[in-house]
Amino acid sequence: MLKATTRHGFWCECWTQRLDGRRPPALFGSFDAYSAVEANNWVATILRTISPALDTAASQAAWTRLQNDRIDTRRALLRREPWTVSVTHVRTRIT
Repeated sequence: MLKATTRHGFWCECWTQRLDGRRPPALFGSFDAYSAVEANNWVATILRTISPALDTAASQAAWTRLQNDRIDTRRALLRREPWTVSVTHVRTRIT
C-alpha cells in the first residue's frame, strides 16, 4: 500500500495476511519514498523480488501488475492518491 505522507513524499508498505484469519496482518517491509517515481519503483522492485517464490497464478498476477498497471500507479501517486497492489499466493495475500 502506498500513502501520501503529511510531508513531501510517500510511505510505502508491504503487508502479508493469512486468508484463514488466524493471525493479524504482518508488516513485511516499508520504505519512505521521496517522489511518485521512487514509490512506483519500490512497488515494482517488491513485485520482481517476490514473484519467483509465488505460485504460477500469483506470479502471473504480479507480472501483469508490473506490465499493465504501472502507468495507473504512477498517475495515482502524482495525484497523491493512495494506491494498493495485492497478489494472493496459496492462502496468503500480499499487499
